[in-house]
Amino acid sequence: MLDTIVAFLFILIFFYAVYALFAHIGDMARRRGHSPWPWWIISVLWSPFGSIAILWLFFEIKPSDGWRQLR
Repeated sequence: MLDTIVAFLFILIFFYAVYALFAHIGDMARRRGHSPWPWWIISVLWSPFGSIAILWLFFEIKPSDGWRQLR
């Protein structure tokens, strides 16, 4: 019984980590004025950490318009 609970918790933590990683990529893309969809596809096909590195190194953050920036 305890093994099942621990396995279930590990699965939940794994799914949350994947969600948080892709949410971070989407937020980075939006802050730089890009659509997140191409970056999510690149993340799945190539590497999420590579996508983060490319966004961070080669694209500047657009100036903020206040609360409307992340829409």
